[in-house]
Amino acid sequence: MPDSLDLLTYLAGEPGPGVASPRVGDAVELRVLKGGLAIEAFSAAGERLGRLPPAERDALAGLIAGAGTSLPGRVTAVLPRPRGLGGGRVHISVAAG
Repeated sequence: MPDSLDLLTYLAGEPGPGVASPRVGDAVELRVLKGGLAIEAFSAAGERLGRLPPAERDALAGLIAGAGTSLPGRVTAVLPRPRGLGGGRVHISVAAG
């Protein structure tokens, strides 16, 4: 039986101006902010990459609370948005347990 389970989530929004777009394999840190009202992803360099949508935030809130104030993850995919609307949708894998 595996020791941990990988969960897949994604980011809503885009990195701010001057922040490099994440690439597959990049390490990220998911942090609980604003008293638990938001979970945001940060690069290894500490740059804000985006925020989890509310349903994803709610699903992962207990997991992050059990780990402290943050949870490490890794970018597993960057999918293009339809008709070139902004950057790609960033998928992040996090280990649970």
